[in-house]
Amino acid sequence: MKNKSHTKQKNFKRASIRRLIVVGVLAAVFVVLYLLTLNTKVCEWFATTVSRVWIKVFGTLLGWIPFSLYELFLIVAILGIIAFVVIEIVLLCKHKWQKSVTAVLIVAITLFAFLDVYTTSASFAYNRDPLPTSVYEEYSGEDLSVDEAVQIAEYIIAESSSLYDQTKHDSDGNIVYPYDFAQLSQRLAEEYKRLDSGYFSSYTPRGKRILNKTIMSELGISGVFFAPFGEANVNGIETGLTLPFTLGHELAHGKGVMREYEADLVAAYVLMTSDDPYLRYGITVQFVYRAIDMVSLYPDTQDTVTRLNGMIDNRAISELSRDNSKWAKYDTLDKIGEFFNDLYLKLQKQEGGTNSYYKPGDIVDTGDKDSDDRPIKQIIRFGDMQNLLIKLYKQGYIANSVNG
Repeated sequence: MKNKSHTKQKNFKRASIRRLIVVGVLAAVFVVLYLLTLNTKVCEWFATTVSRVWIKVFGTLLGWIPFSLYELFLIVAILGIIAFVVIEIVLLCKHKWQKSVTAVLIVAITLFAFLDVYTTSASFAYNRDPLPTSVYEEYSGEDLSVDEAVQIAEYIIAESSSLYDQTKHDSDGNIVYPYDFAQLSQRLAEEYKRLDSGYFSSYTPRGKRILNKTIMSELGISGVFFAPFGEANVNGIETGLTLPFTLGHELAHGKGVMREYEADLVAAYVLMTSDDPYLRYGITVQFVYRAIDMVSLYPDTQDTVTRLNGMIDNRAISELSRDNSKWAKYDTLDKIGEFFNDLYLKLQKQEGGTNSYYKPGDIVDTGDKDSDDRPIKQIIRFGDMQNLLIKLYKQGYIANSVNG
C-alpha cells in the first residue's frame, strides 16, 4: 500500500513537472510575442503575413458553419470558469491538493495557449502602420475653405434625403433591406474588393449573427471580430440603418484593420463609395451632423449652420434616432461591458481604451471673437470622420455637382 502511494506521488510529481514546463514554454512564447508587438515594423510584417494567413485559413475553414463559433466559445469559456472555481473550492475544502494543483496547471496551460493564439492572430495589427492615404488622410483648416465645408454639408444633407426616397421603408419609416444578412455580408465582401492596397488582406470573412442578443446588448456590444476563428460577429439587435456600418466595421477588422477608429473609417469609406443606395443610406445619415459641425468650426457661420439645420430631412434623422433608441432598454450590464472593453483595448496598447473608437480633432481657441461673438478657432486637425468627409470630397465622391 505504501509503495502504491509512493508511486502515485511520484507520478503526480512527474506529471506536474511536465505541465509546469508546458506552462513555462507557453508563457515564454507569450512574453516574446508581447515584446514584439511593441515594434511597429515587426507588427506591420506580422499583420500582413502570419496574422493575415491565420485569419484567412481559419475564416475559410470555419466560415461555412452557419452559427457563430465565437458565441459558442464564449458560453463554454464562461461555464468553464464557473466550473473551475466551484471545483477548486470543493477540492480545497476536501484537502485534495494534488487534484487542485493539476486543475490549476491545466487552466494555466489553456490560458497561455489562448493568449499565444490571440496575440498571433490579432494583437500585432493594433500597432501596425496607419491607414494608406488612398483611404484616409488628416487635414487642417488650411486644407478646406469654409465654402467647401458648406458644400460638403449641403451634399450630405441632400443625399440623406435622396437616399431615403431611393430605399424601401416600412409603415414606421424604418428601412427594409432587399437582402438577408448573409447576402448583405456577401455584398460588403464585394465592395471591399475595391480596396486594392496591399495594406488590406485580400480575404474578407463572412459575417455571422449572434443569436443570444440579450447578453451582448446588455453589455453594450454591437459586434465582435474574433481573430482566432476569423469570424465577424454582429449582435442580432442590429437590423436597422446602422447594420451595414456595424458589419462593415467588423469586416474591416478581418481585413487587418484592428484599431477601432480606423475600422470605422474604412467601413464608412467603403459604404460611402458604394453604388448601392442601401449601403450608402445609413452612413450618410450618420454623417449629417458631423458635416454641419465641421462648418460650425469656421468663424461667422452661425447663420449658415442654422440654414443647414433647417435643410435636414426629419424622416432620415428620426429613423436614426429610433434605431439608436433600441439600446435604451439594455442598460443593466453596460458599465461592466465598457469596463472590460476598455481594459482589453488598453492591453492592446490603445491608450484611450474605449475612447479609441474615435480620434478627436485638435482645435485651438485663438482668443478672438467673430461677428457672432463666438470664439474664433484654429483647426489644427479635423476629427476622424470629418477628415474622411474631406477625403471623399477631394476624391470626388462628395459634391460632384460642385466639383464637376
